[in-house]
Amino acid sequence: MRMIKGSVIASVLATALSTAAIAQEIEPADAIDYRQSAFSVMAWHFGPMGQMAQGKIDYDAEEFASRAQTVNAVAGLPWEGFIDGSYMGDAHGVDTDALAKITDNLDDFQERKDTFMGNTATLAEVAQDGDFDASRRAFAAVANSCKGCHDNYRDN
Repeated sequence: MRMIKGSVIASVLATALSTAAIAQEIEPADAIDYRQSAFSVMAWHFGPMGQMAQGKIDYDAEEFASRAQTVNAVAGLPWEGFIDGSYMGDAHGVDTDALAKITDNLDDFQERKDTFMGNTATLAEVAQDGDFDASRRAFAAVANSCKGCHDNYRDN
């Protein structure tokens, strides 16, 4: 039993160390591609919800709720793509609008990320009830958290 326990611990440590080594080997251009892809997935689902919230297309409670669940499920993905060296535009061969001042304001950036993720969780929960007005308010909270981060940390 002790041998099995030791093997499990050794395996976990090896995995943790190899994961840390892999994380250190990520190129800034790859991190930019990754986070932009994650944001694109969110935008794919966020767009139709926005059109529904604005009355541009008919509100479909089931569709809205499904998209809200997806946005919430992927909301945590892009953040690991914000690594040192990935805020310099096309210096690494990949265009990015992320501003270098993120590194000078990591606490604020983290707080905005946490707010965004909390808002997406609320949106996913509220949308399940199918109440258009409540869903629209929750959607607006997510959109405002996006805007707050873009206004401060995105060049556009």
